[in-house]
Amino acid sequence: MKKIMLLALIGSFLLSGTVRAGNWYDRIKLKGDFRHRHEFIDDESKVHDRTRWRIRARLNISGEISPSWSAHVRLATGGDDPVSTNQTMGEGFSTKDFGLDRAYWDFHPQSVENLNVYGGKMANPYYVIEKSQLMWDSDMSPAGLAAVYTPELSEKVTLLLDAMFQYIQERGSDDDTRMFGGQAGLKVKTTESTHIAFGGGYFGYDNIKGFTGIYDDEDFFGNTTTDFETEDGDTIQVYASDFKLFEAFGEFGIKVDKSYFGIYGDYVNNTGADSLNTGYLFGGVYKYGKGKGGVKIFANYRKLEADCVLGVFTDSDFIAGGTDGSGWKVGADYGITNGVNFGFAFLFNKQGIEEELDYKRLQVDLKLKF
Repeated sequence: MKKIMLLALIGSFLLSGTVRAGNWYDRIKLKGDFRHRHEFIDDESKVHDRTRWRIRARLNISGEISPSWSAHVRLATGGDDPVSTNQTMGEGFSTKDFGLDRAYWDFHPQSVENLNVYGGKMANPYYVIEKSQLMWDSDMSPAGLAAVYTPELSEKVTLLLDAMFQYIQERGSDDDTRMFGGQAGLKVKTTESTHIAFGGGYFGYDNIKGFTGIYDDEDFFGNTTTDFETEDGDTIQVYASDFKLFEAFGEFGIKVDKSYFGIYGDYVNNTGADSLNTGYLFGGVYKYGKGKGGVKIFANYRKLEADCVLGVFTDSDFIAGGTDGSGWKVGADYGITNGVNFGFAFLFNKQGIEEELDYKRLQVDLKLKF
């Protein structure tokens, strides 16, 4: 049924465009990407090392409805995991899941430049410094309502403002879990070749403490739990703390001709927890050019205490996902030709800030965009 609906959706765009070419069909845009990954994992907590091949495919469909309104749909591989669109090969040539990853509207009024209001299941609207995954995995597509406003205060200063109300967990017989968050910051061009960006944010979750795990009732992805006795007399695990997150971020960048060098940092503190509530990430990046011959080299270090962020939404690759760990991630990327990149990333981490079990992960990627 999913396949039939997908084919019907794409077919309706194409057939309608044939009939009325030059009209609304011209406002439909299709783009996508495909990633082929080899991955090696050496996890001290496991008996055996793991080697696997993985694929990711995504198709974006965007429609411009009017000068102020547009609609967007993204279909992607993956199951119901909120922080991964990968599919693992080597399962007897089984057919892979392909489903709805994003579906949202975008209102961008002509009367207010640099304002976008979104609704639905969308790309992360928050300002993320150098793709930092300290708080959210880059594959996460949150659901709710959001607004992003980035007006230019002058030729050198841009204001960064965003806010979002997220629908996280609907419960028919109990309170729903929601989150309201927002950020404010500035991006300043200090000279012709340098810039700084800095700011902060607050993200407050409702109805987390005392509830079972988000996405998976029994998996808390590193967050601290406590016992709870149900009406039936059973003992289950629930979140032991609230999550009221304060973030601070900053970066400094230098661009000379085709070369760019930047350093950056991201910090979070959860005031809803009495302890184990701090996380941070800092790193550097070098970039040269774009497309064919383009190069990117990066390195970052992070530390996440058990309750610094909600573990289910943070980076799913670092320490195998979740919180309570530390370590490095280094990598590089090279443009083979326009739209085709080869890259690798190596993570050498410690699972458990006190236990410190070794965790190593190597990812080698071939990425294509169309």
